[in-house]
Amino acid sequence: MIRVIIVFLSAFLVSACGDSDNSEPPAELVDFEETLDINELWSVDTGSGVDQLFVKLFPLILDDKVIVTDRTGYVSAYDLNSGDKLWDTELNLTVSGGVGGNNTHLVITSRNGHVILLNSKGELIWKVDASSEVLMPAQIAGNLIIIRSVDGRISGLSLADGSEKWTYKRDVPALSLRGNSVPIIKQGYIFNGLDNGRLVTLDLLDGHTVFDLAVASPSGRSELERLVDIDGHAEIVRDILYMSSYQGRIVSIDIRRGQLSWSRKLSTYSGVSHSGSGLFISDDKDSIWSLDSTNGATLWKQDKLKARAITRPIAIKNSIVVADYEGYLHFLSPFDGHFQARIETDDSGIIIPPIEHNGRLYVITRDGELSAFEIEAIQD
Repeated sequence: MIRVIIVFLSAFLVSACGDSDNSEPPAELVDFEETLDINELWSVDTGSGVDQLFVKLFPLILDDKVIVTDRTGYVSAYDLNSGDKLWDTELNLTVSGGVGGNNTHLVITSRNGHVILLNSKGELIWKVDASSEVLMPAQIAGNLIIIRSVDGRISGLSLADGSEKWTYKRDVPALSLRGNSVPIIKQGYIFNGLDNGRLVTLDLLDGHTVFDLAVASPSGRSELERLVDIDGHAEIVRDILYMSSYQGRIVSIDIRRGQLSWSRKLSTYSGVSHSGSGLFISDDKDSIWSLDSTNGATLWKQDKLKARAITRPIAIKNSIVVADYEGYLHFLSPFDGHFQARIETDDSGIIIPPIEHNGRLYVITRDGELSAFEIEAIQD
């Protein structure tokens, strides 16, 4: 199974970079009149980044600082306003899941299945072994750490010592994308999309299943055609869960009743973002969509970034932003999708969606360059 996943992923990356004669070449960047000023406030080197590894090492923003890890386990914290380094520590392991945690505890996960708990200053508290690799940031809820591992397990670990309190296990399909979705914790429940295209809801205290719902169903004859997977970002807004899948659907689910409100066919790796009354999605061909969150109707579609391996759209002020494989940030109008601005970071590329925090944008590249930006409208 591992071999099949790697082969499929490699094909996807080649397509994104336009290196295959059989794949669509990346769209050429178009000229337009810029209506936003994008000002870089600071930029720092946070280590070796991810290099050519396909892992998404998500930073974590807490109050006035951002915590980052590189692939070698170099963990560092920076002041959000100045970029000054606050502390750093060396874990000396291959990190696979980025940084999770809260204001008092940080969680790092490794390729070999290690789960490491640090205090807020980066000092080691404990280290335990999970059942397998953890590819997404762990979540802390009360006295539990929730992790999702690549063998299909969702586990609740004790914050005190890392011991397993409960585990949910679902078989992983023979073919799936490399990656997992991040569990969402709300109102005492865990909501998580699975590799088989289903949403599972678990009780936070003991991990028992509350409801299980199909987001996408396999179709077609070949294993590749039948591949459905939920690896992307999902959001809960006022008891409505918005979730997406690869080769499946975008769905709106009422989590109080565990029932589908609406669905529409759309395939994406990266997930869905909600802002105002709209949903924003980068599909698997790198078109950007805006959908009405009440019924899923298309509001607009932007096709001029096709095959540029763009990230999930992020809302900031009166704009949405995506990053691409060449390290560009593209700013678009949330109302009609026209381009507002474009800025280049470094040429190593960006695979993690930019992070919006208090009206500023924080971006990390594959090479580990972390930058802060401010967005202002150009005055006539």
